[in-house]
Amino acid sequence: MLDGMHGTRPTLAALITVLALALTGCAARMTPPYSDAERARVDEYERAAQRVLTSREIAGRPPSVQVGSDPALINAGHPAAYYQRRTALAGIGRPGAIVVNRPVLAEDYIAQAVLSHELAHFVLGHTDDRCRDRQHECEVEAYVASVELLMTGWGHSYPDAVRLQYAYLKSVVLAVQRGDATVARGHVDPCRELQEFSARFQTTASCD
Repeated sequence: MLDGMHGTRPTLAALITVLALALTGCAARMTPPYSDAERARVDEYERAAQRVLTSREIAGRPPSVQVGSDPALINAGHPAAYYQRRTALAGIGRPGAIVVNRPVLAEDYIAQAVLSHELAHFVLGHTDDRCRDRQHECEVEAYVASVELLMTGWGHSYPDAVRLQYAYLKSVVLAVQRGDATVARGHVDPCRELQEFSARFQTTASCD
């Protein structure tokens, strides 16, 4: 499905529809190990993340992807993830982990949008301490940086990368407004994130 972004070039409305359906239709039951489709998306991330690190001359391996056991993450009922600095559970030789729930890995576009955003936190050097008093700013910075990561790592064109991340952000805003999702850990206002992300790319955004 990765090639679909470059071939058929789905419209923004179609992307939002796909992402919104996935946001509301994925249960967060934790039933490891990965399915074949989930494993393929994690493997795709590994290749994309390594390309990103190489392009930025960052030595070592990228953060791993782990399905988390945090009850808030499991019961979110929508794609949710966070970057965790290195721990004993992060894996040998890894700088940390991107901890996700299963809905993150349910669809290609969601996986790309979420994982590129969390990888951006690592690339930008964000830590819990550094972002403690500026969580909103750090989240917007990571969304903006994720556009470059989608281009470098996943091979998207610039317009497609902006479109994909915008569509994901808009689907989150709509899900929160409907009461189908709560504001994720570390985030403050999804509507402001969408508007400020759009402003960085000189476009306007509506939260309706």
